[in-house]
Amino acid sequence: MKDIVKEFFLRGLVVSGFGPLVYACVMFVLYLCGVDTLINGLVLFKGVISTYMMAFLIAGVSVIWKIEKLGLSFSILIHGTILYLCYLVTYLVNGWVASNPISLVVFTGIFIGGYLLIWLFIYLVEKNRAKRLNIQLNK
Repeated sequence: MKDIVKEFFLRGLVVSGFGPLVYACVMFVLYLCGVDTLINGLVLFKGVISTYMMAFLIAGVSVIWKIEKLGLSFSILIHGTILYLCYLVTYLVNGWVASNPISLVVFTGIFIGGYLLIWLFIYLVEKNRAKRLNIQLNK
């Protein structure tokens, strides 16, 4: 367990700096597209800190795939739930999604749809790889 916690923090620290970098790039692209991106210090602070924390947690939670005794289904459920909460809190803190029920339902639907689509893609790629490996083994 100690190794898992250590790996969580290591992964988080390695990747967390990309959160604010992505935030800065998005703000720059919005600026180039003519979107009013003039923000005050508090908005900037919340954006940088929240994206740093989000990137840290999302990278750290990837350690769940190393805990084999959890099983794939339970690992996917834990991973998806933590990702959902990280994105939701970050979006709410920064005002990127409204806190009304309709917006939260739409956000949740988009997240679940995107998450399932990514896992479908992973499943199909791995199934194809296993098929090719079995063909190689049968030669």
